[in-house]
Amino acid sequence: MKKFILLLFLIKLNLFASDIQAAYAIGIFHENGLGENIQHKRVTEQDYNGICFSKIVIFGNYSLHSKIDVKVGDSLGYYVSKIPIYNNYKIKIGDELTFKHNNISKGYFEVKIDGKLYDTKVLIK
Repeated sequence: MKKFILLLFLIKLNLFASDIQAAYAIGIFHENGLGENIQHKRVTEQDYNGICFSKIVIFGNYSLHSKIDVKVGDSLGYYVSKIPIYNNYKIKIGDELTFKHNNISKGYFEVKIDGKLYDTKVLIK
């Protein structure tokens, strides 16, 4: 009985485990699909107001119960879709996630996973 409880406890711990290597903001787009790549930038070239979409990439494994917060200024992003990323050997190394923001104002692009800040360097106009 003790072994069963221990096994059950270890399985439960592995279900909620995450091994996130990195998470980055990679793009922001208008509702019509036009946008820009924000990697290696400090400030965006275009002004983004109203409804916009943002893309982030997460390298590593994260659980389905992870709380992913993507904010642009005061606008919290809502999850839209996910695309898996594979290396040359067909091994999954991460995911590209798309989020929808409704009322964007000027502010920093923040990527938080389970309360840990991963990226916040880009200022969105």
